[in-house]
Amino acid sequence: MIKLYIDWISQPSRAVKAVLDILKVPHEVKALKIQFDEHKSPEFTAIHPLQQLPLLQDGDFTVAESHNIMRYIIKQRNISTNLYPLTDIRQQTRIDQYLDYHHTNTRRCLHLYHSVLISPIKGEKVIPEVLEKEKQDVAKVFQYFESNWLKGRNYICGDQATLADISACCEMMQLDLIKFDFQKYPITNAWLNRVIRIPEVYQAHHVAFKIIKKQNPSSQFLK
Repeated sequence: MIKLYIDWISQPSRAVKAVLDILKVPHEVKALKIQFDEHKSPEFTAIHPLQQLPLLQDGDFTVAESHNIMRYIIKQRNISTNLYPLTDIRQQTRIDQYLDYHHTNTRRCLHLYHSVLISPIKGEKVIPEVLEKEKQDVAKVFQYFESNWLKGRNYICGDQATLADISACCEMMQLDLIKFDFQKYPITNAWLNRVIRIPEVYQAHHVAFKIIKKQNPSSQFLK
């Protein structure tokens, strides 16, 4: 059986877990906690020297990088799915275009989350100018979603959710831990509510929601 190594607080880990569940691919979850350096253990390092999560083991084959893992599962098992349609090269290209964009744009949400929540916990100094730049970067991402990715569409690549939506949703949801004002961006906020309500996506956030209940009890996403 496939083994999936994740940290439930890791955005890309949640995205991969949600996709495997949506596709009903049997797998065993190996949960590690980056907070406690469990991804740096000799056992995990022997499997993946880069010590990064998520990671998938399919027999003797190891697959790293969240977007790569998602596509691998669909291609290797020849799964027919709107998440990444194997017979529609143009839709694949649209999805891949977002997934490439994600790494250097939407992923900036992590920087703001880290500065606001994690750095104070670790006793790390937060430089005001850096924090302001991170806020501006995230604002640009949301503005681009409003004016481009979601312009005239219910989802990033059309009328149905794809890998692009799941990856983006899991990334942005991290901001709920720092009480980010999603409602400043009504189009993106409505889209985010659609994607997080996909049962498998919501379930992948079950650990994150426990923290959100403490950090942001008035969150619109809590059931």
